[in-house]
Amino acid sequence: MTAPERYGESVLSPEWHGERERLVAMAEVADATTIRILQDLGLGPDWDCLEVGAGAGTIAAWLAGQVPDGSVLATDIDTRWLRAIGVPALHVTEHDIVLDPLPESAFDLVHARFVLEHLPERDAVLAKLCRSLRPGGLLVIESIASFPIASGGTPAFRDAMHAIESTLAATIGTDARWPRTFPAPLLAHGLTGVSASVHVPATGGRNASARCWSHTLAQLRPRILEHMPRARPAVDEALRLLDRPEFFELAFATAVCWGRKPTSP
Repeated sequence: MTAPERYGESVLSPEWHGERERLVAMAEVADATTIRILQDLGLGPDWDCLEVGAGAGTIAAWLAGQVPDGSVLATDIDTRWLRAIGVPALHVTEHDIVLDPLPESAFDLVHARFVLEHLPERDAVLAKLCRSLRPGGLLVIESIASFPIASGGTPAFRDAMHAIESTLAATIGTDARWPRTFPAPLLAHGLTGVSASVHVPATGGRNASARCWSHTLAQLRPRILEHMPRARPAVDEALRLLDRPEFFELAFATAVCWGRKPTSP
């Protein structure tokens, strides 16, 4: 069943006053892992790249610096922060990955971070991304995964993270358990050389992860309380904990999966 709302409309909206800061903190947590994986997988200087849901644009800008003889197409449903980057080889366009077409067999690399898990149509989108790859092209997807939360030793923080998961599922159709199936989705679409890894950063000490989840909780708090009124004490305590330099816990993981389009049928 399709969720009644879409990411970015009223849930995790760019109109929220702290959304850019939230995305920048998220990038600070995730970029090093993304860059290492793309480098390890052999990113080439002449590759044509597609960055889906580019957000604040940190990876799109980095990619543009790595492909002097190629190109980077950065897409998002809202490109307000991407258009200010202005680096060579980077092209920006507003694009809804669910509704809008993509050229087929056009890209050497397709990268999507924190996108597919938020889309009820994720399998159809994944098929579209695979079709957009050239033979031998590389697909890398990264998604938030909720499985570390269950082992958390701080009840209020654990409950607040579960409230985020539940509210995103109820409002926009997020499935933070889907990444636990990696790499099966890529295998199902016929990709080869498929593998996966997981990054679980510590959240606390007012680090980037703590700032990211503090912004996320603050923005989602009204929707959480609509959906789960009894979660108010946990959410408010988690916000206090995230502002304490001595607090550390595990929040969501980043699950990463990659594979290549076969060079022959």
